[in-house]
Amino acid sequence: MRTRLAVAGLVAVGVLLMANPLYLPVPVGEPDPAYTHTVRPVESGSPVAGVDAPDEGSETGVVDYADLDPEARAAFDRALETEGGFGVEDPDERVDSLPYPTDPTLGDGLLVVAYEGERYEFWTRTVEREPGPVVAQRIAVQPVAFLAGFFAVLAAVGLGARTRLDRT
Repeated sequence: MRTRLAVAGLVAVGVLLMANPLYLPVPVGEPDPAYTHTVRPVESGSPVAGVDAPDEGSETGVVDYADLDPEARAAFDRALETEGGFGVEDPDERVDSLPYPTDPTLGDGLLVVAYEGERYEFWTRTVEREPGPVVAQRIAVQPVAFLAGFFAVLAAVGLGARTRLDRT
């Protein structure tokens, strides 16, 4: 009887620990936003590959580099020089003339810029990063809890199998 309770307990604890992605990570604090700037050439598979001159009254066409605000040009240049773009954490360091949506669309966080005979995608967006304790939970606590649960289930199977073999 005790063995059955031990097996049931180990299975219950093991399943609970293995299911930890359902209840972990526990949110700790507010997300920490970062503001990113990325520039890459427009290629055939790009979401803006077919964009040419803007329609009349529309801001969703190709913008000439010279027409960008001086701060926007500086951000474009820096993102072009830095592979993978760059980010800033302080909201005061953002470029006032550029929007920073969480989900950029053409004309709102995504510009097509004509520069030196080439067309480039200029992405600006807000990325909400998780606080450090949440990242620690994802990297350390969740895998350790899952493994502990897995080993608890294995122990339950081993204990149950041993008990059956002892009875025969």
